[in-house]
Amino acid sequence: MRVPLVDLAAQEATVADDAIARILAVARAGKFVLGAPVEQFERWLADFCGASEAVGVASGTDAIELSLRALDVGPGDAVITPAFSFVAAAEAIAATGARPLFCDIDAETMNANVLTAANALRRGRRAGLRVRALVPVHLFGRCAPHALRAFALEEGLALVEDCAQALGARDDAGIPAGGAGDAGTLSFFPTKALGAWGDGGAVVTSRVEVAARVRRLRAHGAVEPYVHGETGRNSRLDTVQAAILLSKTAHLAHWSEARARIAERYRTDLAGLPIGLPAPVDHPAVHAWHAFVIRAAQRDDLARHLAARGIETRAYYPVPLHRQPCFSFLDEPSLPVAEEACRSALALPMFVTLSPEQQATVIDEIRRFFTDLGRS
Repeated sequence: MRVPLVDLAAQEATVADDAIARILAVARAGKFVLGAPVEQFERWLADFCGASEAVGVASGTDAIELSLRALDVGPGDAVITPAFSFVAAAEAIAATGARPLFCDIDAETMNANVLTAANALRRGRRAGLRVRALVPVHLFGRCAPHALRAFALEEGLALVEDCAQALGARDDAGIPAGGAGDAGTLSFFPTKALGAWGDGGAVVTSRVEVAARVRRLRAHGAVEPYVHGETGRNSRLDTVQAAILLSKTAHLAHWSEARARIAERYRTDLAGLPIGLPAPVDHPAVHAWHAFVIRAAQRDDLARHLAARGIETRAYYPVPLHRQPCFSFLDEPSLPVAEEACRSALALPMFVTLSPEQQATVIDEIRRFFTDLGRS
């Protein structure tokens, strides 16, 4: 049985009629940049994330960059972010002119925590860096600890949450992803919990001045038509994409429940195998289960075994950020937990319409791999 890593077709079919009707309404209105659908979606998103403001932008990466710029982070600054993640946060930091300062991760959660962030901060300050901000990544749908808020306040750091994989999650204080920091950033890439039919992103914040500046920056820094207070960029959430996202908001709770059920079956049926399973979260925390990522010393052999049987997996992420060619000039030290995760982490199929039969196939083949390994 073929089991893809992600299969959006069946999920999108459930919203297609509503989405297409909303797209048609945009076409008939003839307003394709910003406008009512964007404003309506921004109001929904702010409320959902427990923030007072939301600003739609062109991508999740832009959301991080513009948030940092709105908090006055720029050339000469350094920003802490975890070394085990997708490149977007580090790339956005570099785009502001600041220097990424990579921290290690917690071995259990694979997120940054106060200890790893503090170690990076000490290292940066010893090197004479002006550390201005912290960008934790809520990886695979699990929020980084709420204690990072107090740490950032104590150390005088701006806190920008990368929530690209965590819409609907809550941290260990019960705060929605994006609601704890000076700003939270979202991606609406199609595979996300709430995905567009293209790209898109947003910034959520309860700091009115941050939201106002992001709105200026997303529209060329304009303070009024044809008057530009600073150089910004063209980074507006497309009106058609906002309409599509609005068609999905009523489905998000159901989709989140489906992901949680799939994750629980994986955790139950794979227990006892020589693999690391994602750590559970305790109330009031909520895991969004963007991805289900296991750890296995035999990661590459397991991936090949599953691929030969039609099961798609992916190594999230094979190269830590501090060892990426684009950041090699930073000459960062070893970050051993992140480096080990890059050798062992493997994402299993996870999508809303993953059938019980497909999931059973994945589980059975993983068990077969370790049974055969034990016999060899």
